[in-house]
Amino acid sequence: MTLRVIAGKYKGRILKAPKIASTRPTQGMLREAVFNICQNEIQNAHFLDLFAGSGAMGIEAISRGAAKASLVEKSSPAIVCIQQNKEALGIGSEIELFPMDARKAIEILNKQKALFHIVYIDPPYETPIKELLEPLLLLLAMDALLFIEERYNPKSPSKPYESPHLIRKGSRRFGTALLHQYRFSGR
Repeated sequence: MTLRVIAGKYKGRILKAPKIASTRPTQGMLREAVFNICQNEIQNAHFLDLFAGSGAMGIEAISRGAAKASLVEKSSPAIVCIQQNKEALGIGSEIELFPMDARKAIEILNKQKALFHIVYIDPPYETPIKELLEPLLLLLAMDALLFIEERYNPKSPSKPYESPHLIRKGSRRFGTALLHQYRFSGR
């Protein structure tokens, strides 16, 4: 699969994707839908991508005007791929890479008192993410957008995640993927 940056200053540039079974690059249509939703909020935003894979979501965020993107990925081949994509595009400190497990990265970011305006979570499909949500809420700026991608399974439909701090804005299917959108309402 060829990955390209969809819009912004890196529009059309080709990105490498790790060639490992545990990493699925986010489909172009889904990536475009996410950024269409947050197009009025991306300028100068801080973007967090948990389970970053190739880094395409974070790179797209920077390309469209985000001030900073923090990418969390523990797979060594994916980490190498992210670094190669950053170098190929000449991206410097706008992208911060956390080469570790998502739980550990959330813990570190909480200690740093980091705040994010847009968060994208695309875990390996069998990863339970409910346990990540509570500590993740501490990283969300007021009115932050949260996107969660998971496998669409018509035989066993997933229930949207519930929290008194998250307002569900909707879910949409993209082939085998299901995208949930939330707005953070505060603590």
